[in-house]
Amino acid sequence: MPKLFKDYLLPLLLVFSNGLLAWLINQLPSKQDLKIENPVILLLTGTCIVACFILTLLSAQPQNNASQTNYNWVESLLPLLGGFILYGLLKNKLLSQELSTIVSYIALFLVILGTVIPPIIVLPKKYKKKLIWVPACLSLLITVIFLIRRELLASVLWLFLTLTLTIFAFFGSFVYNITHKVFQKLYKEMKASEQSLANYISRKMLINTSTFKQEYYQNLIYICRDFQTQGLDKDRILKLHKVFVPLKIAAKETANIRSAIILEEQIKTSNSSHKEIWNFLAAKGKDNKLVYPRMAVLGVPGSGKTTLLRHLTLCLATNEQRKLDPKIPKLIPVLLYLRDVRQEIVKNQPPLADLITQQVKQQRKIQPLNPPDNWFSEKLGENKCLVMLDGLDEVADETERRLVSTWVDEQMRAYPDTPFILTSRPFGYKTAQLQQEVIVLEVQPFSLKQMEDFIHNWYCETEIMARAGEKDLGVREEAKKNADDLIKRIKDSNSLVSMALNPLLLTMIATVHRRGSALPGKRVELYKEICQVLLERRQRSKNMPDTLTASQKQAVLQVLALGLMQQKTREFKLSEGIERIKHKLAEVAGRGVNPEDFIKKICDFSALLVEKELNIYEFAHLSFQEYLAASQIKELNIEPLLIRNINNSWWSETIRLYSAQTNASNLISQILEMPDSSVEAIALAYDCVKEGLSVDPDVRRKLEDKIEAGLVSDISEIFNLAARVKLSLRLKKLLRINDGVEIDSSLITCAEYQIPIAERWVKIIDYGENEGILECQVLPPSDWLRLGLPQRDVRKKIIITQANNAQAFCEWLNDKYSLSGFKYRLPTQSEIQNYPTKEPLDNYWYQDSAHNRIVSLIETEVLAGIRIVRENLKDKNNIEE
Repeated sequence: MPKLFKDYLLPLLLVFSNGLLAWLINQLPSKQDLKIENPVILLLTGTCIVACFILTLLSAQPQNNASQTNYNWVESLLPLLGGFILYGLLKNKLLSQELSTIVSYIALFLVILGTVIPPIIVLPKKYKKKLIWVPACLSLLITVIFLIRRELLASVLWLFLTLTLTIFAFFGSFVYNITHKVFQKLYKEMKASEQSLANYISRKMLINTSTFKQEYYQNLIYICRDFQTQGLDKDRILKLHKVFVPLKIAAKETANIRSAIILEEQIKTSNSSHKEIWNFLAAKGKDNKLVYPRMAVLGVPGSGKTTLLRHLTLCLATNEQRKLDPKIPKLIPVLLYLRDVRQEIVKNQPPLADLITQQVKQQRKIQPLNPPDNWFSEKLGENKCLVMLDGLDEVADETERRLVSTWVDEQMRAYPDTPFILTSRPFGYKTAQLQQEVIVLEVQPFSLKQMEDFIHNWYCETEIMARAGEKDLGVREEAKKNADDLIKRIKDSNSLVSMALNPLLLTMIATVHRRGSALPGKRVELYKEICQVLLERRQRSKNMPDTLTASQKQAVLQVLALGLMQQKTREFKLSEGIERIKHKLAEVAGRGVNPEDFIKKICDFSALLVEKELNIYEFAHLSFQEYLAASQIKELNIEPLLIRNINNSWWSETIRLYSAQTNASNLISQILEMPDSSVEAIALAYDCVKEGLSVDPDVRRKLEDKIEAGLVSDISEIFNLAARVKLSLRLKKLLRINDGVEIDSSLITCAEYQIPIAERWVKIIDYGENEGILECQVLPPSDWLRLGLPQRDVRKKIIITQANNAQAFCEWLNDKYSLSGFKYRLPTQSEIQNYPTKEPLDNYWYQDSAHNRIVSLIETEVLAGIRIVRENLKDKNNIEE
C-alpha cells in the first residue's frame, strides 16, 4: 500500500467520515421520539468506537495484498457518496413524508458503511472474508425489527438492501476482481495518455488566456478604421463607421449579375428582396446551423465590395454587430486580399490556418503579432471565424484564378460549418466559379436615399476633419448646406444620377464638387476630371512650383498603367516602375526629373499611387489603372490589343472606358462577327454602345438585331439580356409631346412584360421569423407554361384582361427604371387621341380622368395592351410655380 495513502489519507478519511457520521446522526429524530434508552445509545457508541479502533490496529498488520490497494481506496467512497445523495434528496424535500424517515435510516446506514470500509480495505484477507458479512447481517437485523413493528414499506426497502449486501458477500471476490481489473486498465490508460492530455490542457489554457486575441482585434481596428478614399483626399482621413452607408445585396443567379458600372435602372427605395449582409450571417436553420455558410458577393467596379468587408471586420473586432442584430454570431474576422496571397496559394497550396497565421505575422512591422501555436487552426475547427476573401477578379491570370478558386473550394470543404465570404467582379467570377454550394449575392447600387445619406455623412466628416476635429453647429450647418447643394445638382442631371448610385463614382463626384469644379456628365469625363484634380493638387494646395503639368504626369502614368494591364497585375516593385516610366518621363520632362522621385511624389501628393508595402506600389484603385490604360491605348491607336482580349474579363472595364473615348464601332463589329459570341461578349458590346463616344448606325442596328434574336433563345442568360435590352431601347425612343411628357408609339411586348411578371416566380429561402430572400430570374419562353405565365410570341404585344395589371406594370417601371423626377403612367384620353400608335387598330388601357377609372380604348373588348407615358415631374412643378 502506498505510504501516502496509509499514513496520511486513511487517517484523514477516518476523522472526516466519523465527523460526518456524528453530524448525520444529529439530524435524526430525538431519542425521545425513537424511544431509545441512554444505556442503549452508550452501548452502540462504544461498539462503534471499539470497532474502529480494532479495525485500525488490524489494518496496521503486514499484508500480502498491499499492491492491490492502489486502486481500492476510490471504491471505498461509493457508500459514503450514496449516503450523501440520499441526504440531498431529504434536504431538498424531494421525497414524501412517508419515505423521508425510511430513507434517512438508509442514508445513515450507507454513511456508516463509508466510515468503516476505508480501514477494511487495508485489512489482511483473513479478516476481510469474515467482516464482509457484517453489513448484510446488520441489514437483516434492521429488516426484522421493521417487520416486528409492522412497517411494511420500510421492511421491503431494507429487505432489498439486505439481499443486495448478501449477493455482494457471496460474489464479493468476483466483483472485487472485476472492478480491480477495470480500475487497473483505466489507470494504465490514463498513465499512457497523461502527457498528451497535459499538452492538450496546457495548449487550451494558453489559447484561452493568451492576450493575442485582443492584440489581433486592436490591429484589425487600426487597419480597417479609415474610409479608403482611393487616393481622392489623402490629406483628410475619414472614419469608416462615420461615413459608411449599409449596402444592400440580393440573391441572384450568376448569369444574371450585371457588369455595367452605370445602370439604367434606378432604385428609389430599398426593395424588400434586398437585404444587408448581416441578414445572411444571422440566418440559422432549425438545427441552429448557419443557413448561408458560403457566400459569393459580386459587384461592379466601385460598388463597395472591399469597403463592405472592411466594415464587417471593424464591426466584429469592436463587437458592434450585436447592436445591429443580437442573432448575429460572435465571429473572429479574418480578411485576406487574394491579390496579396495568390502567389503563395498557386505555388504551395497552403492550409488555410497556415496562410492566415503567415499573413497575420506580417501585418505589423513594429511589435509583430505572434499567434500561439495552432491558434487559428483551433478557432477554424471550432467554427468561430468569418473568413473573408477579397478580390478573386484581381487575380488577373485566368489559370491562376481557377487555381485560387479551387483552393478556396478545398478550404470550404475542410471547414464546412465555417462562414466564408468571397468577393469579385461578375466577369472575374464567371470564369472561375466556386464548385461548393454557395449563395451568389449581388451588391445593389445605392438608392437615392442611400446616395443622399452618403453625401451628408461624407460632407459632415470632411468638414470636421478640415477643421481639426471641430464639430460644432457652425461646422454641421456648413456641411449640410454643401451636401444639399450637391444633391440638388445631381438630381438635376440624369447622367449624374446614374453615376452617383455607384459609391466610388459618388465619392469622386463629391471630391470634385468640394473643390469647386464643374461636375462632368459622363463617367470617363469624371475619371479625367478627378485625375486632373489629384495631379494638380501639389501645385494648388502647397503653392509650390512643379516642372510637370497634370497632363504630363498623366501621360507618364498611362504608360505605367498599360504595362501593368498587359502584365496582368496591379502591383509593381519600385525598380519595375522606374524601368517602365523612365523613357516616357524623359520624353516629357527631359533629364530634370528622377523616375524614383516621380513615383514617390505621386504617392505623397497626388495619391493616385500608393505604397502598400515597402517598395511595393499599386494604383489607389483598379479603376484608375483601367482608365489610364484605356487612355493610353487610344493615344497609341492599338485597338487590336483590346480586340484580342474581348473574352478576357481582366480587360472588360478597360474596353468600356476605351469605347467612351472613341468611336466603338470596330470593337462592336468584331464581337458581332465572332462565330460563337458569348453572352458576356454581347453584354460587353451593348455596354460599349451605351457608353461609347459614338457608334455607326449600321453597327448599332446589327447589335440590336443580334439582341432581338435572343428573344427566342431558350438559354436563360441570353433571353434575360435580350428582354432587358429591348425594354431599355424602348425607353430611349419615346415620342416627345412637350418638354414634360413623352409617349410610347407602340405597345409593350410579351418579352418586356415577362420581366416583372417573372419576378413573382421567385425562390423564397426561409430562414426563420417569416423573413425570406428573393432570388429573381427572367425565364426563357420554354419555362413560361410550366409556371403559368402567359404563353405568347415574345415579340408580339402583350394582351391582358385586368386594368390593374397595366397600372402595376407602370408602378414597376417607376420602381426599376425611373430616374429622379420622372414618373411612368398610362396615357390619358387626350394623349391617345392626339398621338395614336403606329397601328391604328391597337387596343390598350388608358386613364379615363373624367370617371376616375382605367378603361380600354375599345370598351367592348376585354383584352387590351399596355402603352406607357413618361412624365417629367420637375418640369411640371416649374410650370405650376
